[in-house]
Amino acid sequence: MRKGSIFLIALLLLAQCVSQQPNHSITVAGCVMNMNGEFHLLTRDRTYILKGKHDTLLGYDGKQVEVKGTTDAGSASSPQGVPIVLHIIKLKKVADFCQ
Repeated sequence: MRKGSIFLIALLLLAQCVSQQPNHSITVAGCVMNMNGEFHLLTRDRTYILKGKHDTLLGYDGKQVEVKGTTDAGSASSPQGVPIVLHIIKLKKVADFCQ
């Protein structure tokens, strides 16, 4: 009985580790827009929901930026109209105004 329980727990832990997919690191440039307290990065092709550094993002509202961050695995293949969550690693202002 005890060996069976240990085997089952080990099997569940292994299954959880295998099912977790790694995050993908990307760098994108676009315009930061504050929409009802949630910051979005608007590019020509996509919209990203920016996560992290909320207080810092207040100073970048309406500015052109370059963001390095991670997305959840598989989110890059999401349909065009669906925003992708981008967890910020690095944020850099490119211009004072969006183009």
